[in-house]
Amino acid sequence: MKSSSSFNLDTTGRETILSRRKGSREAEQPPVGVARLKAKRFNGYLGYAIPHELDSEVDALIQAYRDHSASGRQRAIDDLNARSASALSVYGQRMASTAVRSGSIEPLVRGLIAVGMAEERLDDARENLYLLVAINDSATLIGTSIQSLISKVSGLLPPRALEKLREFDQRQEQDKSLEGMGLRRFGSGQNFLYS
Repeated sequence: MKSSSSFNLDTTGRETILSRRKGSREAEQPPVGVARLKAKRFNGYLGYAIPHELDSEVDALIQAYRDHSASGRQRAIDDLNARSASALSVYGQRMASTAVRSGSIEPLVRGLIAVGMAEERLDDARENLYLLVAINDSATLIGTSIQSLISKVSGLLPPRALEKLREFDQRQEQDKSLEGMGLRRFGSGQNFLYS
């Protein structure tokens, strides 16, 4: 039978236990592939038709992030730069439109995770305000609230990101409105879009 720990003899002949155990969750999980968000194919992502193959790519990345341990999630956030964080933020706005189209909160949950991941890596944190306004409006249209969504993602985001999301939720309604941020709703059904 194999031991769950590996042993090596050190130079004095004593056994030392290697820190990695077989079956360890950390050892089994590959890193969340946030580096792919830096690719040029994400240039102009906000303007691409919804749905788009890049949405599926970011969906998979968000799912990998959700499935990871807390330390793996933090490593993914640490690996973000301003460019990849911006792609996550754009995804958040796209998911607000997708949620209205589908009448489902799941795209909003994924979008809010993406926005939370991006929070500390953006060149200008105000970039996320536009997206949060769209997510807030979308949540209202499909019968939920941003407060409820924040509760759903609270175990997946770092404390500073959660603090920023909660600060947004505490704003006056006029400060969370589409008009206040210069956003508008366009179309209906499968053509609905925030822009």
